[in-house]
Parts: sequence; structure tokens; C-alpha cells
Amino acid sequence: MVRIYWHFRTLLAWSLAVLAFIAFALTNPAFLHAGNLYSLLQSFAVLALVATGLSIVMIAGEFDLSIAGTIPLAGLIAVKVGETAGIHLGVAAAVAVAAAVGVLNGWLTAHYAVPSLAVTVGTLVLTIGLGFAVAGGKIVTLTDFEPGLWLDQAIAEIVSPRALLYVVLVVAAGWLMAKTWSGVKIRAVGSDRQRSAASGLPVTRVLILAFVISGLFAGVAGALQGLTLASGAPGSDEATLLQAVTAAIIGGVALTGGKGSIPGVAAGAMLLAVVGNGLSLQGTSTAIIQLINGGILLLIVVIDRPLNRIVNKSVEKSMSTSQHRVPTNR
Repeated sequence: MVRIYWHFRTLLAWSLAVLAFIAFALTNPAFLHAGNLYSLLQSFAVLALVATGLSIVMIAGEFDLSIAGTIPLAGLIAVKVGETAGIHLGVAAAVAVAAAVGVLNGWLTAHYAVPSLAVTVGTLVLTIGLGFAVAGGKIVTLTDFEPGLWLDQAIAEIVSPRALLYVVLVVAAGWLMAKTWSGVKIRAVGSDRQRSAASGLPVTRVLILAFVISGLFAGVAGALQGLTLASGAPGSDEATLLQAVTAAIIGGVALTGGKGSIPGVAAGAMLLAVVGNGLSLQGTSTAIIQLINGGILLLIVVIDRPLNRIVNKSVEKSMSTSQHRVPTNR
């Protein structure tokens, strides 16, 4: 029953995304133009990547606010180092710093038993400060436009190498969570950390892994964004963080940890990307789009509560039945 429920949550998110896509396609012929589909897939890919990394931390029972600072910091480092030492080294340095932030988040949260919200608020401020230190209070620019142009060149007119890379990373994360022991451990820690520790699971390493994935995905998104814009500026990216949280919750990731799927998160990202793209094409203001996204999230939460209650009752009933069936030793 539980597995059916979470499959339903994923199916619900994908169904809403498909319905939204069909609705915009029928009401605005320009929605299906190659250029608009290219823009849609670009938005979806980056949101799916960041939301996937965040969702893994949420499944582990924690939260990562620091990605709002990691994204612009990675872009700054990629541009700053890339301008003097080469693009490849710039991207590598950006991703390494993002991973280091993830390690710090995971270690502090697990080793000192500090709530991750408090830890990642601190690392968010830290990454913003590092960004201003790297940039020296200025906008950093890249004179070599070729890498950015290649990353965003259109393939079959609707997708780019950058978007394809993001999708590959999301698929890899889905495989990790669904098919490996690391995914099982992350879910176990998120479901019941004390019981996981008592059973011998390496809770600290599991949390560090979850935060490192989140940091890496945010770092990749920020670094490649810096290359495509050929510039970087210090600050924070709260808009992407909020959209990532919304996509994760719409996709079925539980705030209490232990539950959620990467395909569901991708569906949530697709729904937000379709709605944002379609409404923008119709001239809707950003404020109204954010209002509608909030409404979608509230609708999902309202639908989810009775369904979750039914599942919990079903689980309790099945456990009670199993206990009654256990034979006694004579």
C-alpha cells in the first residue's frame, strides 16, 4: 500500500505537468514553437537538478538552505578561476568548493547533532561572504564566450548540452536512490535516525553523502550558469531555492524525511517549468506566477493529507494483522 501511494504521488505530479502542457499548447500556438520548448527544457533541467540534490537531503530528514549561496558562489569561482587558469580548472574548483560546503553541512549536522536549518543558515551566510571576497565587491566577467555558447547550443532545436548533462545527473541520482545501498541507507536514516544508528548504520557518513550530493548539484548548476552568462556576481539565489523546495514537495518528498522519489521531484520541476513558461508567454507577471505556484503547492498538500492518513491506517492494520498471525512457541 505504501509503495502504491508513493507511485500515485509521482503519477499525480506527472499528470498535472502533462495537463498543464496540453492546456498551454491548446491555448497558445507559440507554446509549441522550438524556441519556446528550448527555453522550457532549459528551465526544467536546472530546476530538476537543484531540486533533486535538495530532495536527497530532505529524504535523509534534513534541509539545505546553503544551496542559495552555493549556486552564485560556484558561478563566481568558475568565472574567476576560469579566466586566469582555464575553464576546466575553474569548473573543477567551483564544484570542489560546493562539495566542501556539503561536507561541512553534513559533518556539523551529524557530529554535533545540530539542526540542519541552523547549520545551513550559517553556511549560507558563509558562502555569501566568500562570494563577496572572491568578487571583491564587483561583477566578475569571462572574456572567453565559447564554452558558454557550446553549453547552450541547440540540439534538435529544443535542448542543449547543458540541459542534457543536468538530466543525466538527475537520472544518476534516481538510480542511486532506487537501486543502491546508499539510497536505502539515506531513506533509513531519514525514517528513523536513532534506530538506524542503533542498527549500525554509519549515520554521519550517510548525512555527509546526502549534503555533498546537494552541494555538488548546486555547484554544477552555478558553475555552468556562470559560464553561459560569462559573468558572476556575489549574493544569494533564494528564488531557485524556493522553487526547488516547491518542486520537491509537489513531487512527494516528505518534510519529515524517509519518503520521496526522484521521478516525483522531476515531475514537480516539470510542472513548475511548464506553468512558469506558459504564463510568461502569455505576459503574466512574475508575482502572479509565484502566486499560482504557491496555490499548486497548497493544492497538493491538501490532497495529500487524506491520502497519507489512509496509507497510515492501512499500514497500522497490516502490522496488527501480522502480529496476530505470529505463531507462539510451545
